[in-house]
Amino acid sequence: MKKETFEKKLVKLGLEIEEGYNGKHYIQKDGYVGSWRYEDAWGDVDGKYQRIEGKRVASGFHIRRHDDHTDTMTDYFAGYFVDNASQFLNTFCPPPAKFPVGALVRGKQNKRAQRQGYAGAVGLVVEADGGKYCRVDWVGRANHAYNSYPERDLELVSAA
Repeated sequence: MKKETFEKKLVKLGLEIEEGYNGKHYIQKDGYVGSWRYEDAWGDVDGKYQRIEGKRVASGFHIRRHDDHTDTMTDYFAGYFVDNASQFLNTFCPPPAKFPVGALVRGKQNKRAQRQGYAGAVGLVVEADGGKYCRVDWVGRANHAYNSYPERDLELVSAA
């Protein structure tokens, strides 16, 4: 992601950027520290794959707890890397839930929903935290002790 775009998203989410040493940049939120670097952008310029002048991109997104540090004397490396800026930003500021509490949903007709037995069933969302899963109480059937279902397998029941 381009440097300017990435920094705009961080500011929009209310995260303050701290500059570290060796070109590393940091943010802190809720006991977690995120870090990344900016590097030159590469691409096709005049038919050759080369560095694009004046363009910088964010890369190397790393997340760790604030009190967890890498031990240079052993092979312990604190935290983990994520693949892209969206995963990095969603870790610190998760997106809102797809279905709010109280929404009437129906199980989609896909393989997973059919295998689990909730394809076509109608239910009420009773808990949604934005973590890509929500708890549903199905109408007319017994609910399991842990009745959590992926949002991608549900659809909103609309009034006709």
